[in-house]
Amino acid sequence: MQQAVLEKRPLLPRLPLIIPLMVIWHLVVIGASVYVASWLARMSITEFNERYSNIGPAVQDFMTLVLLLPAVLGAFSSVQGVRLHPSGRYAAVALNFVGMVLAAAYLMHLWGVYTGIDEFADGVVVNAGWLVGIAVAYALFWLAGRLDSESAAALWLERLGLGLAMLALMGLLWFAGAAEAAVSILETYAALETWLVTAALLIFGVVFVIMLYHGPTFGETTQQKNAWQGWLMLSPNIIGFALFFAGPLLLSFYLSFTNASVGQVPSFTGLENYGDILGLQVEVLADGQNPREVLWFGYGELTRLSIGDRTYLVGASDPLFWISLRNTLIFCLLLVPISTIPALLLAVILNSKIPGMTFFRAVYFLPSVAAVVGTSLIWRWLYDPTIGYFNYFISGGVDFLNSVGIGATDPEPAWLTTSGLALFSVVLLAAWQLTGFNTVIFLAGLQGIPRELYEAAYVDGAGRVRQFFSMTLPLLAPTAFFVIITTIITGLQVFNEIYTLFFVRPLPEHVTTSVYYLYNRGFFRFEFGYASSIAWLLFALIFTVTLVQFRLSRSSAYED
Repeated sequence: MQQAVLEKRPLLPRLPLIIPLMVIWHLVVIGASVYVASWLARMSITEFNERYSNIGPAVQDFMTLVLLLPAVLGAFSSVQGVRLHPSGRYAAVALNFVGMVLAAAYLMHLWGVYTGIDEFADGVVVNAGWLVGIAVAYALFWLAGRLDSESAAALWLERLGLGLAMLALMGLLWFAGAAEAAVSILETYAALETWLVTAALLIFGVVFVIMLYHGPTFGETTQQKNAWQGWLMLSPNIIGFALFFAGPLLLSFYLSFTNASVGQVPSFTGLENYGDILGLQVEVLADGQNPREVLWFGYGELTRLSIGDRTYLVGASDPLFWISLRNTLIFCLLLVPISTIPALLLAVILNSKIPGMTFFRAVYFLPSVAAVVGTSLIWRWLYDPTIGYFNYFISGGVDFLNSVGIGATDPEPAWLTTSGLALFSVVLLAAWQLTGFNTVIFLAGLQGIPRELYEAAYVDGAGRVRQFFSMTLPLLAPTAFFVIITTIITGLQVFNEIYTLFFVRPLPEHVTTSVYYLYNRGFFRFEFGYASSIAWLLFALIFTVTLVQFRLSRSSAYED
């Protein structure tokens, strides 16, 4: 009897219809993935470079592997889906969601959306008068909200406002060219490719939605449901990160080991770029000896050091890199105190109970949100040695000192041309922009300190100065650490201020920073491989500085 029952029991649980349909669809995806990957792998390197802008065989191999990922994910989700394992459902959801997004993006390309969006936007701007109808409709809704919601007048005003808004929107779209755009989209369906991509989009979307709501079939718990809903909300950022950040990041890492340039196929050179960037040579220089006699071929003089009675010559294969790195470090050393100490003092003032604090907080924060290009142009005018306000006030102060009998000479500083002053001028601009942001962060930290501690300190006889140094500063240690970290990272990445403040190209050596030097090698000399190596060295420097600061502050930072 027991043997008969066992013979009638199914070997596999009863599967919902979506599971075999999903498996069939994934077999199609696997076949398409393998076909496209094999087509790319069989393509000659010459044809590949002609199609994809000479990026080399390594990228061809990488793209082949990427194109095989849907096949791997499809096979895994099919096997695990038949077993009703939760991992199979998650893999199917991920595969079909990404496929749906990519199919939608490619379909918009076939429709001509990316090339026609500018023309449509121009049509909207030309016919922007129709937006007045939407404003009037909003006014009607506002007026209806002020009346009794049960009255007939409020109901008719809402209907009139809704109808007017729809009419204005339809008129705007019509005159902006929406009808012509729709006809153009329909004409793309004369090609079979458009039908295939549209069908793929629909199938990807249907499978994704159905699998998304089949959690109970796979024994999904409430915690797991909350998890995939969270990942789904994050998916636009994740896909955007993968396509527009992680992809270029990996490409730049690959290019850093090649001699990539315009018009040539990158050749793998190993660590040659890094060696050329970091190459240093130290030699003893005799009196009157020509540096070229002791330096290796291709090396230039970087600096000289006198120790005792000996003069040491330091040479570098790329002296300008080390000069730009020195300028960047000096920039950071000046930027941190100039943008941090005033921000702390301003935060302490703003934390007090005096009138107009909300206004002053907004005013101090404005430089942080102002456009860098516009503010740099204004500061360039302020720095002008002839008509700039900085020199005007300096001259006025000198004249005042001379009027009271103090003999003073007007320095008439050339802010942007003097080698010792130009970099400091950029620091002042950057500090002016950062101080407001740092002030807001410090203010948030100050408001997090309990007032009871100050009251207890006052009862014990501690004055304001003692409270500041013995209580406020220690309790602000985590906030100060964050401010210093972000300021240093900002300083190591300085580019916009340098680029917009100085019009001469290329920049003089005394104001060339590391990021600008990277930009110059990559986009003026078109040495993409060399510039990528500089970028990764800067990343290593920023990461190391941040890690060291974390280590040093871990033992001293205050924690709740």
